[in-house]
Amino acid sequence: MKVVKVPHPKYPKSEVVERKAIGHPDSLADGIAEAISRRLSQEYLKKYGAIHHHNVDKVGIVAGRSQPEWGGGSIVKPIRVILAGRAHYSVPVETLAIKAAREYIREVLPLARDEHFIIEPAIGEGASELVGAVHSVLANDTSVGVGFAPFTEAEEITLRIADFLTGKEFQRQFPEAGTDIKVMTHRDDGQLDITVALAFVDAHLHNMNEYRNSKAAMLDLIREKFDLQKAHLEINTLDRYDSKDSVYLTVIGTSAEQGDDGAVGRGNRINGLITPARPMSLEAACGKNPLSHVGKLYNVLAQKIAERIHGETGKAAEVLIQSRIGKPIDDPPLVLVRTDAHDIDAIVSEEVERLPEITKEIVAGKVRLF
Repeated sequence: MKVVKVPHPKYPKSEVVERKAIGHPDSLADGIAEAISRRLSQEYLKKYGAIHHHNVDKVGIVAGRSQPEWGGGSIVKPIRVILAGRAHYSVPVETLAIKAAREYIREVLPLARDEHFIIEPAIGEGASELVGAVHSVLANDTSVGVGFAPFTEAEEITLRIADFLTGKEFQRQFPEAGTDIKVMTHRDDGQLDITVALAFVDAHLHNMNEYRNSKAAMLDLIREKFDLQKAHLEINTLDRYDSKDSVYLTVIGTSAEQGDDGAVGRGNRINGLITPARPMSLEAACGKNPLSHVGKLYNVLAQKIAERIHGETGKAAEVLIQSRIGKPIDDPPLVLVRTDAHDIDAIVSEEVERLPEITKEIVAGKVRLF
């Protein structure tokens, strides 16, 4: 393993950051793909003691059609969920995948019913061999994983706001809030400008005044909770208030019910953010197998290394890990660390040795992947 350290780059005072929350069609696709991968991994482990080859990272969401109404509308055309990818059929792949997808949809969209979604399994047969012991696992792709720490002010506030808006406290206070939420922040020389797109649920609103009052109350709460009195903050900037059709009103709380498709990998990176001012991997981590697919593992590993360097030294760090297909996954050909910290080789080596533990954490659902 070759570890190269270079100085940490200097960033401009302006940046743009985005998070697509859990009900966004792209995040919905990510979540479904990862739920299927975890279910398959658990079943493979239960039956064979090893995770078989699978990559179910090609989930697609095809938008349906809905008719929102004050007090509650209806889904006119179901949302299609296409489950694509590859898996070893030593377990009932399609049955497990459909069940995992439906359970995840119910968790993220509590108002959704089974008839609102058509699940279409199209997962092909994967490689036939069992995956060997963890210490001999070979990388199944040539790729790069990326991580960085700490977050900037804009990155931190974007993640915190989005997580808060989909959290239990906010959802209890505002049952009219769906989970399809996007937060975009730009920071210019210390000034924060935050735009929130939030799907409102029609069953909990009876007229336009209730919609406007709810949105105003949400704005006040966000400003107070996150001390944003000096920031520019708006929700649903396309709203015109002419009719229910001119505001962001939905039936089950996601734009996937009408007009917005989704696909794995089009949204957040494994740190939960989209950060065009920072180094980013273009890998779609969700749905990839957690044992040998570097498109998942090396992104998680890079983030853990960056966070540990920052936590132990107080210095910012960016980590890029290159893989080479067919080579041992615990011996990457290059780990590039951009940091002003010293003596980081031991941290890198110790975290690389933890790859088997990272696999277990991913299978257990303990690692944020989007």
